[in-house]
Amino acid sequence: MKKNIINLLINREDYQKYENLFERLKLTATILTIILAILFTYFYISIKNKFNIYEKMNLQKKTYLQMLTNRRGDEAKINYIEKKYSDLKNFLKDDASSVTYFEILSDSIKNSSESARLKSLEVDKTRNTSFTITFSVFEKMMDFLKFAESEVFLNNFENISLKNLIIVGDNKSQENYELSFTGKFIPVKPENNEK
Repeated sequence: MKKNIINLLINREDYQKYENLFERLKLTATILTIILAILFTYFYISIKNKFNIYEKMNLQKKTYLQMLTNRRGDEAKINYIEKKYSDLKNFLKDDASSVTYFEILSDSIKNSSESARLKSLEVDKTRNTSFTITFSVFEKMMDFLKFAESEVFLNNFENISLKNLIIVGDNKSQENYELSFTGKFIPVKPENNEK
């Protein structure tokens, strides 16, 4: 073997030791560089993926914010509808169901006399009522008063009393008779009540 370089500083045994050490260092550095390159690549790809997810979510957020801004009018309409719905629920809770009581009273009046007409009706939520019935013929009014004392009519009320009798008109023209009652209806559930 031919030597090109003469090493005068170290003897051959020490040089072999150092050469082996440097070979190991070079191998360790190469392995370490490969491991670091793999770790760097892994973290780079991982961070890039997370950044892409973040960008995608940020873009979705901007899209949703834009849609929300465009839908402000719809939100106001929904709030308006919600308020009206709560008002309706409160109204139904306090409603006296006057239509049901009007139908009961109208049916009773029709059964008693064809000339009787319901002029006015007031019902509050405690079912207290006052109503006025008009007649054009005195005899029909008397028939109704007899009917008002019957069980068929009285079964619709917890209590009822005749408040007033008014004769409207003069001797030359047609007279009308008005009977005013006050009382309290029995509790009746309306047929089309809300759940």
